[in-house]
Amino acid sequence: MPLLALGAWFVGLLPWIVTRSSTHTFGSPWNPRNDLRTALLPFHHQQLMTLLVVTVVAGALAGSAPWWSRDRLRRRWLLALLATLGAAAATGWAVTQTLAPEPDLGGSGATADTVRLAFVALTVAGSLLGLLLGLGASLGGPVLRTVAATPLVVVGADWLGQLVVVALADPARPQPLTWLPPTLTVLTGVGVGVLLAVLGFRPVWRLVGWVLALALLVLTPSVLTATRYVLESLRGTAVRSAELAELAHDGLEVFRLSLTSTATAFGPATPTTTALIAVVVGAIGAVLLRRVRG
Repeated sequence: MPLLALGAWFVGLLPWIVTRSSTHTFGSPWNPRNDLRTALLPFHHQQLMTLLVVTVVAGALAGSAPWWSRDRLRRRWLLALLATLGAAAATGWAVTQTLAPEPDLGGSGATADTVRLAFVALTVAGSLLGLLLGLGASLGGPVLRTVAATPLVVVGADWLGQLVVVALADPARPQPLTWLPPTLTVLTGVGVGVLLAVLGFRPVWRLVGWVLALALLVLTPSVLTATRYVLESLRGTAVRSAELAELAHDGLEVFRLSLTSTATAFGPATPTTTALIAVVVGAIGAVLLRRVRG
């Protein structure tokens, strides 16, 4: 189990691995020759959102490792511990490998250590969040499994989008992938719809899982939008409590505005469309599964 979780964790880094193999260098204003083509983690000021997404998915894949155990419903705590050990080993290995060449990540003097610590903290936070959601999806009951897996489907769609973009990107002839957002919307809606279908309507308390899952389906994109804003603004913010508090306040405001626009918008690539697809797929699937089982 620890080896399975460790290997699954590294699968989550795939978008970054493809990116680094297709990009010549990853220079920074502090060190234009800084080369991350061999780094396991994107410790770069312009790759913070990529770092968060790949570590969340990596942690989720590691946390999903107990799903393959036949004893997962009888040995939950042991399997959770073993998967956590594998994820911790993978995270530590990746951080050590990335920092081993002593890259210049920015800052000077004491602030250089703060910048380095910030990258490590973001890596650990993303991996831990994904691990907890993955363990909930693989070891939890029906409602917990559905609720934990729903935000992972949304983040997984972002992860898949990054992978497709870097895999199909042609630096010589850049072309917008206009078909990608609607496709990801459909895939996300269908994915959550399948979770809802498996959850079913009965007993009635499972409807709570429907409500929570659909709420997370709408909320998670706004959380990602606010997080992206905070991470993009973070590199220009002084490491002082007042500035960080102001940045957190602005992030909450971005979340509120994003959620407000989400609640009033409907189109081919909006969370409301995703939720509608999930409801339709979930309802039809639940009815069909009930007939098959009954």
